[in-house]
Amino acid sequence: MKYSDSVKAILLAAIDELAADPERYAKRPGKDFTRNRKLGFKKLLLMFLTMEGDCIKEEIYTYFGRSVDAPSKAAFYKQLQKLKDRALRCLFFAFSRKLEDRLFNGKYRLVACDGSALDIFRNPDDPDTFYEPTEKSPKGYNQACINACYSILDRRFTDLVIQPGRKRNEYSAFCQMVDSAGGSLMTVYMGDRGYASYNNFAHVIENGQYFLIRCTDKKTGGIPGCSMEGVKEPDLHVERILTRSQSKKKHGHPERAEDYRHICRKVPMDYLTDARPEYGISLRVIRVEISPGSFENLITNLPDYEFDMDDFKELYHLRWGRENACRDIKYPLCLKALHSKKYEYAVQEIWARAILHNFCSETAFHVEVEKQGRKHEYQVNYSEAVKTCRKFLRIHDGKSVMDVESLIASNIEAVRPGRAFPRQKRFKIPMSFCYRN
Repeated sequence: MKYSDSVKAILLAAIDELAADPERYAKRPGKDFTRNRKLGFKKLLLMFLTMEGDCIKEEIYTYFGRSVDAPSKAAFYKQLQKLKDRALRCLFFAFSRKLEDRLFNGKYRLVACDGSALDIFRNPDDPDTFYEPTEKSPKGYNQACINACYSILDRRFTDLVIQPGRKRNEYSAFCQMVDSAGGSLMTVYMGDRGYASYNNFAHVIENGQYFLIRCTDKKTGGIPGCSMEGVKEPDLHVERILTRSQSKKKHGHPERAEDYRHICRKVPMDYLTDARPEYGISLRVIRVEISPGSFENLITNLPDYEFDMDDFKELYHLRWGRENACRDIKYPLCLKALHSKKYEYAVQEIWARAILHNFCSETAFHVEVEKQGRKHEYQVNYSEAVKTCRKFLRIHDGKSVMDVESLIASNIEAVRPGRAFPRQKRFKIPMSFCYRN
């Protein structure tokens, strides 16, 4: 059996697990998904996973064939309305947990965390997602926020927290994903400057895991209590005591007065309570030179006997794989072309695209590209691989055969390491829900 067949079998097995007990994922247990229909529970999930950017009727024809026997649009909508919000989320974890993990130094799983905005159907009556008109966007727009954990070496998402745009809170989403991760793997959570907070650090530490988070010069200087200017590549270990009180008389360790850091009551710190007025934390402050004259501050709790300065530079560059995944899920995987007007259905589509992303990445990752004496090293063209994997997943007649690996290997692109381009700061006017045919 080829690897693409085994990955598809894993996904189908995960769908079968849900289909074996559809009442758990139905809004009306005992009524929904009880009758034998053209678009049953299993076919609904498979079709939903493989949808592109066409209108619903074309999506139905693509999956079932252009025939008068194909289900109607109304049938699709009615079946989709029966699904609970957590159905696609459960399928996401049921599939992802059965895939093999790839570890850094054979020990650590690298997980990058970040948030991304997604434009959804314009609805001025939804205060949680609607942004008022501006000069750049005269009509206003609605957005959802996708907070994601992404396994860098596996090239797949490990968890999502989806929030209405107006209620976006990356701090709470990060803590929620860290607390719910579980498992026995040692994980290194990697985040951008927006994740640098004592509360985030504490949640990772309390779960017995590790973090590597970028930090601004101002925040970094506040941890050791000294300016980082003029210091090229420090590697400092600091012990700090966090407290809500500014009264020195209430300090439990007056001999360590310089180690105390006051946490304002408006700032979340879940491990400071009336029963626990002080919280001790051990941090490692690092400053690495990522290019001549360009430095980045990193806060971590990784042990120094395993990670030196060169390791941190490598880890910093690996984190950018998360940015590519965000681009891929929006464009090649058609997340920008939502089919749903209601927020709850848009959330289901986000989970569906994340599942398809993991399926495509896992399949494409195992395709070997022959070198053949080329000037450059080559890699799989992921956009083309998505089209092949989506078509492969749609095959459900038990007869059709597709050589997935050969098709993916025939669409490649050159790898040119070291190339860098300035970030394009362009404002794109949000596009509302449009008719597609």
